[in-house]
Amino acid sequence: MQKETDFRELFRSGRLVTDGAMGTYYREIYGGGSRFPELDNVAAPEKIEAIHREYIRAGADILRTNSFASNTETLSQTWGEASREELLGKVYENVRAACCIAGEAIEKEAPGRPVYIAGDIGPIPEHGSGEEEAGEQEILEEYKTIAKAHLDAGVKLIWFETFSDFKRILPVARWIRSVSDAFIMASFSVNMYGYTNAGLGAADLVRTARESSEIDGIGFNCGVGPAHLAKVLRRQDFGDLVVFAAPNAGYADRIQNRNVYRDNILYFGEAMEEIAGLGVNIIGGCCGTSPAYIRQLSRMPGGRMIPRRFTDRPEERADKDISYNSNPFIRRLYSGEKVVIAELDPPHDGNDARMMEAAAALKAAGVEMITFSDSPMGRMRADSAMSAVKVAGRLQVETMPHIACRDKNVIGMGAQILGAYMNGIRNFLLVTGDPVPSGERDVVTSVYDFHSVSLMKYLERMNREHFARDPVAYGGALNYGRANLDAEIRRMEKKCEAGASFFLTQPIYSDEDMERIRYIKSRIDTKIICGIMPLVSYRNALFMKNEIPGISVPDEIIARYDRDMSREEAQQVGVEIAVEIAEKLRDITDGYYFMVPFNRAAMIAQILEKIR
Repeated sequence: MQKETDFRELFRSGRLVTDGAMGTYYREIYGGGSRFPELDNVAAPEKIEAIHREYIRAGADILRTNSFASNTETLSQTWGEASREELLGKVYENVRAACCIAGEAIEKEAPGRPVYIAGDIGPIPEHGSGEEEAGEQEILEEYKTIAKAHLDAGVKLIWFETFSDFKRILPVARWIRSVSDAFIMASFSVNMYGYTNAGLGAADLVRTARESSEIDGIGFNCGVGPAHLAKVLRRQDFGDLVVFAAPNAGYADRIQNRNVYRDNILYFGEAMEEIAGLGVNIIGGCCGTSPAYIRQLSRMPGGRMIPRRFTDRPEERADKDISYNSNPFIRRLYSGEKVVIAELDPPHDGNDARMMEAAAALKAAGVEMITFSDSPMGRMRADSAMSAVKVAGRLQVETMPHIACRDKNVIGMGAQILGAYMNGIRNFLLVTGDPVPSGERDVVTSVYDFHSVSLMKYLERMNREHFARDPVAYGGALNYGRANLDAEIRRMEKKCEAGASFFLTQPIYSDEDMERIRYIKSRIDTKIICGIMPLVSYRNALFMKNEIPGISVPDEIIARYDRDMSREEAQQVGVEIAVEIAEKLRDITDGYYFMVPFNRAAMIAQILEKIR
């Protein structure tokens, strides 16, 4: 379809203009509600061709094929029952049809002008928390099928668009490299601060692209308007990469369940002149940009590329060793001293009296830091970060909120961390989060924009870019009860690579579990703070043994309780057992992590008095 073109030389020789939005413009002129324009590659190709031709008339040098959402996950809902092979075949034909439509539009509208086709590949929607999901090979094979359809149609410019990380792009790009010399462009959607939905910063994406031999160019599209994108671009060092910029028309207003973009063509054009002046090789538009926007871009002075003037601030880009000299908890932990921390559950209502009373008792008992759980077991409680801020401010004690990925999207998580930081919080425990109880999933939605490792990477970047002078420390959960302990160790290694400084465990009761911790310590060099939770009664011991996953309570511990014991007698047994466990852990653990049952902080005070 396309004659041989040296795209790298082409993009270096002068600034090119891509088309604008297909999806929003399609809905503007054809309606269609939530209908995907990709369905008309086969059902109504004349509609897609007409839009392509409008963009060509507006001055576009590059047409992106109408294949952004051509995948089984997005389109199969309209195709009825079919096997996996049949669905992949339909995707292949849909993409081939998109390529043919673009080619015919160029032949009819610009027979004497060079207009190039970019094979547009969007992210295939994936569901779940993102951790070790099944179907990895199926997803990769589908991306290869989509890429192959473009290549088989003669497209030599492959354009991955609106991704949030390189997870799927790099393996597919390697496959493309093995069968073709196509030019590969990777474009990402970032927010106004330069972060993707996966929590990756623009600098990390650029660094990965520069280090990869498969990626020829990098771009940013969607997510932001031109002014914010210009700020993101100024902070990058792109090296020899070809650079693409296609912001949205601006930020949409929500009207009658539709995103409506303002008619701001002149403003968009002026803002894009600033972006072009940074030395961008390819400019265009994303959501909300119609042919009129592209016409404005094509009228801008072009010609030879002007020298790049991306801000060269190596001191801001270089990775820095994180220093925790101002963090008392981390200093104590890494000095070899055994730290003592305790966990409280925030209240399930607005009454914080018991929490504050327990926190005061823990401080008086010598607990060095108080942690606050984040709605454990998927049951709502007061916000962990706000609880930590309040206790720290009132009692002048170090606090650490747990941050679970379950309940907030990227914006909410970032806002919570920034708010806690502004209020002096410098330590976090980052966890994926317990799932919502099955009986409530019809009314309660889990988010999981992050899992624990990706959230750690996000916070690592925040340390480099925002908190460098006074960074936050963070740790992760250690699931010592996992059947495949070596797999858990590999997961710990990933967390350490993402900047985790320590690990907290679930409560430990058995000698076998203590030996599992000893084995883990022999395999990985990190700090592990072992969990101890005193059992307050016979019923409580049975509940922990039978209803809390991942915790093993030996029968000999159950036997030390009697269902007819008084509260005081049972609590005393709980204290004695906890003291015995702490002594057994002394040569294994780097500290003690007490979980306070039912806010009974006096029990923790008794335990500490005996083990110190």
